[in-house]
Amino acid sequence: MSSKSNPQRLLAIMAHPDDVEMLAAGTLFHLKDLGWELGIATMTAGDCGSATMGCEEIARVRRAEAQSAADYLGAWYACAGLMDVEVIYSAENLRRVVEVMRRFDPDVVIAHSPADYMLDHEEASRLVRGATFAHAVPNYETRQDSPARPGRAIPALYYADAIEGKDPMGLRIQPQFYVDISKTLARKREMLSRHVSQREWLRSHHGIDEYLERMTAWSAACGTECGFSYAEGFRQHLGHAYPHGPILQEALRNFLRSSKPVAPQ
Repeated sequence: MSSKSNPQRLLAIMAHPDDVEMLAAGTLFHLKDLGWELGIATMTAGDCGSATMGCEEIARVRRAEAQSAADYLGAWYACAGLMDVEVIYSAENLRRVVEVMRRFDPDVVIAHSPADYMLDHEEASRLVRGATFAHAVPNYETRQDSPARPGRAIPALYYADAIEGKDPMGLRIQPQFYVDISKTLARKREMLSRHVSQREWLRSHHGIDEYLERMTAWSAACGTECGFSYAEGFRQHLGHAYPHGPILQEALRNFLRSSKPVAPQ
């Protein structure tokens, strides 16, 4: 772990405002307590996240909610400017994501699970995977206004659990390790509560009420798999050229439990 004079930098970058809070905030509070510098980025500003407000109005509301949540964590926040339901792996979208990533220049990145219930999440995962690889490539130009310099190196890449921990067919995606968030759950709930507009939207479109209670139930279900009261699950991307060192695992060793291998069916 880096010294306090040179702390590790982690960027959690997901599709929509509230995704990071839902899937990884308990872990982020542990890292904040350990002195890490944190950033949150979203692909979109949540422009389709309302049944009563227009795109521009709800986007303004959700950006403000995302900033409030990031402020509560003490994290940097940015939005890549993509549109809901159109988070697609393309050259232009990749340039935007790389630009956001270079502005923060992380050592570690947390992304969506490659398999999830909706394509915005899955495509966001692909974009982040592509962006981490391009992050430090000197000849890769983002073509954005006042572009940031290329990053220092390929950051370590981790995937959070999917929503409810399941793939699109409803099957459990087994984490490589779990983080005990029992002591940070209250702060995770408070951070998620900053997204006030989402309760009405999820009740209208998803048929889900009790926004905070549903998140807490998911965290408890994850915890039952590993012996913690509440937990978040993660996997590390271990492909060629990516850092293979257990950076998060080492930093969070006091809150960590590895997953038991699942026997083949």
